[in-house]
Amino acid sequence: MKFILINPPSMGRYWKPATPHVGLGYLSETLLTNRHQVEIADMRLGMRLGELVANIKKFRPDYIGITAASLEYQKVYNDIANLKNIFTIPVVMGGPHASVVKEQVLQYSKTDLVVVGEGERTILEIAKRIPYRKINGLIWRDRRGTIITNPPREGIRTLDELPFPKYQKFQLGKYLEHKIAIVAERGCPYDCTYCASRLILGRGFRFRNPLKIVEEIKYWYQRGYREFGFNDDEFTGYRQWAENICDLIVKENIKASFELRTGIRVDKTDASLLTKMKSAGFFFFAFGAESSDANVLKLARKGITALQIKRAVRVVNTLGLESSGFFMIGLPGDTLKKFRKTLAFAKSLKLSEVRFYNAVPYPGTDFYRWILQYGRLLYPPEIYLNTYDRLQRNPVFETKEFPAEERQIAYDLGEQFFTERLLVKTLGGSLTKPLILLCRNNILRHLLLKIGFRFTVPVRKLQKFRRTRSGGWFLV
Repeated sequence: MKFILINPPSMGRYWKPATPHVGLGYLSETLLTNRHQVEIADMRLGMRLGELVANIKKFRPDYIGITAASLEYQKVYNDIANLKNIFTIPVVMGGPHASVVKEQVLQYSKTDLVVVGEGERTILEIAKRIPYRKINGLIWRDRRGTIITNPPREGIRTLDELPFPKYQKFQLGKYLEHKIAIVAERGCPYDCTYCASRLILGRGFRFRNPLKIVEEIKYWYQRGYREFGFNDDEFTGYRQWAENICDLIVKENIKASFELRTGIRVDKTDASLLTKMKSAGFFFFAFGAESSDANVLKLARKGITALQIKRAVRVVNTLGLESSGFFMIGLPGDTLKKFRKTLAFAKSLKLSEVRFYNAVPYPGTDFYRWILQYGRLLYPPEIYLNTYDRLQRNPVFETKEFPAEERQIAYDLGEQFFTERLLVKTLGGSLTKPLILLCRNNILRHLLLKIGFRFTVPVRKLQKFRRTRSGGWFLV
């Protein structure tokens, strides 16, 4: 059968995607390995709806598959409506949004089928023409228009059964970076209130065999790739497994750079493990810190302490590696006073990069239910999820202890420090002082960041050059 798989045109800050979509990579490889035909339409690369329509007319697929995140989901619904006005081809939606809201996709869009959870086996059964009623993990409409929710599909226990993405139908030369994203495990055993990961991929870790992971790295290494990012919820969650991967990379004499930008836990790192990871080529470690306040961390069910955050960052810095910290503004129990302490804490860590985000409550999470009970939504989900690009500075909810105007103050302070770290990392401390002073103005800072994100490639090349010259980072 023939499938066209679509990644909708949502890019956030960046004008162009850094790497191909891993999820669509797995789906396309699964279909191609089983002798089905696939075309990829990554609309983030600048494809307009008219071009997509032309491609569909030329390819004449049996199914149109589309992935969607919850942010800006309405744009995807609109594109589906436009396609359904032209074609009678069934539309299948998968991805994070579909897995969280499930039947609502069919209630509020012209989608025909919804894939919940991991999609590789489900889409393969669709391709085999198995009757919809017999496919677990599928939500669909019968001939009368009734929405039918089939039993859930169990998570794939043996991930090594899946072929890794070779991106055969992707336009690899058009992405922002010459880098490949690797998914080494799926699932998460932790219970953070704000995270929807376990709603999508389930509880617990499911690991790929280190031999298979390094086989994938070698495949791309032999094709000239030297930069890789692990897009995992918790790469260091199982120590022996992580060490085995590092040992194999060293054994295979793979001279490459590896990043952990999605955030790892501070309580799952130490000097011994990070030293081994450094020897394998890992140079960037992002930590999900969220806050320095003990009660905020407790209410978020994060399960870490400020001392653990400090120790983890200190080890990374001591080894001459790059560190990044993610912090959230407005989690349960947070106040402006507590945020100022968190900001001071973040400044004391000597991070290479830092990010501060207004907390966004995703429907289906415990965090969302907490807000309905103890706070006040300033916008309904259908508004803030679809206008987040314009609401980043403006919180989408407030509490009596942390009203909206104070959250804006906190965001501006955090964004100011983020810009300072970015400038220091790119240009060096002595060259950035005039720019840092300019960035204290919200309007000028926003303009500078907007321009800077348009030049992501040269900026990252400059950062890489400075890192290579110095042999590591030292932040003033």
